[in-house]
Amino acid sequence: MDGSGITAEPLVSARPGTARRMATGAVLLALVVSAFEGTVVTSAMPTITRELGGQHLYSWVFSAFLFASTVGVLISGKLADRLGRKPVFFAGMGLFLVGSALCGLAQSVPGLIAFRVLQGLGAGALQPTTLVISADLYTLRERAAVQGLFTGAWGAGNVVGPLIGGWLVMHASWRWVFLVNVPVGLFAAALLHFSYRDPPRRRDVQVDRWGPVLAGASAALLLFSLEPGAASLRWLCAVAAVGVGFVLVRHQRKAVSPLLPGALLKDPAVLSGIAGGMASGALLYSMAAWVPLWMTEQGGHTPLAAGLALLPMLLGWSVGSTFGVKLLVRGGMRLSAGVGFAVASVGAAWLALAAARGWGVPAALAGLAVLGMGLGPAASTSLLGPQSRAPWHHRGIVTSTVYATRLLGGSLMVAALALASGHFALQFAIAAGLTAIAALGLAWAAPGRAEASTGD
Repeated sequence: MDGSGITAEPLVSARPGTARRMATGAVLLALVVSAFEGTVVTSAMPTITRELGGQHLYSWVFSAFLFASTVGVLISGKLADRLGRKPVFFAGMGLFLVGSALCGLAQSVPGLIAFRVLQGLGAGALQPTTLVISADLYTLRERAAVQGLFTGAWGAGNVVGPLIGGWLVMHASWRWVFLVNVPVGLFAAALLHFSYRDPPRRRDVQVDRWGPVLAGASAALLLFSLEPGAASLRWLCAVAAVGVGFVLVRHQRKAVSPLLPGALLKDPAVLSGIAGGMASGALLYSMAAWVPLWMTEQGGHTPLAAGLALLPMLLGWSVGSTFGVKLLVRGGMRLSAGVGFAVASVGAAWLALAAARGWGVPAALAGLAVLGMGLGPAASTSLLGPQSRAPWHHRGIVTSTVYATRLLGGSLMVAALALASGHFALQFAIAAGLTAIAALGLAWAAPGRAEASTGD
């Protein structure tokens, strides 16, 4: 296995039978609980911030989690090679569960934000590590058969999250939105402990310590520059973010083990995937953050109804993703991502019109369904396209990078739209406009079918 987290010649770490089924169950539970936490809070957060008295910090509860998850993804892949899968998995699960418990006990929104950072770091470490463990458990031929199981578990966690979150707020307490993770996570950790053995550790893997630190610092400064407040301080943060970003670029050029090898940065498919990942994360997470608040504040709907509002988008994503590969094969990323983002921008624009003109919930749900139908193929092929171009030993690095940019795009977009807080139609219109720009950019710059041949 290389430092990216992809096993070229899989070493099966649990023989077929009870042990491997237990380890697979542990991985599935970890995937579900991390995906679930990404969406369960969406329907509960309006109630949480009202009760704790920090509605002006609403966006930070989302942005802090997504930002911390980005950092967790960047550092966990190579640590799983260097230290072993189990230590990184248990460390990630420990951070996630401690953060979840503290979130459930939070007495203020600033405290909740701090605990969400812990939660996000753990979730970011869990997600790529579980995929590495699944690669250890199954040979390449077996992984092709079980991939649908992992994809389905991830999708199910995302879809049911808003519904369960709304139900818990209405019938129990919002605190259980976080506390419910603890027993499930402990059970997953116990299953993995008794069923999975680490493959031999690779002492030759170089871990770039400063790359994730500089990338995280630059992203954090960008987030602070989007926080409403003194304009001079915001400009100072923006300038500092650019400066740290410049240092990061210089460091990565000299690093022995960079976050993304320089050769990959010259590939149009990889660059398009990074841009597509950031755009898809920006649209997905901004809708997940602001649509439930719009439903509860302006529509007067219950938290459960706010969670149901996201269902058309998430189901549209799942349906649209099934067409993504066909579009990618037929016309390359130029067709799949370009057309996908164009359709998503139409859905977002329709949502903005529905919010501005008071067309009602059915019109808004139709817009969200169209948005999801376009976002599904755009997001999935923004990952599949770069993966198909990258050499096998770099595919893990490419996967982690695109996934990290998706989280980063989400955290920045949620924070940016907070500058228009309370003006929901404007927020949705901004999201539609930026998505349209992404569609035009990828239709122009992304590789077409002739350029999208599989790398090796």
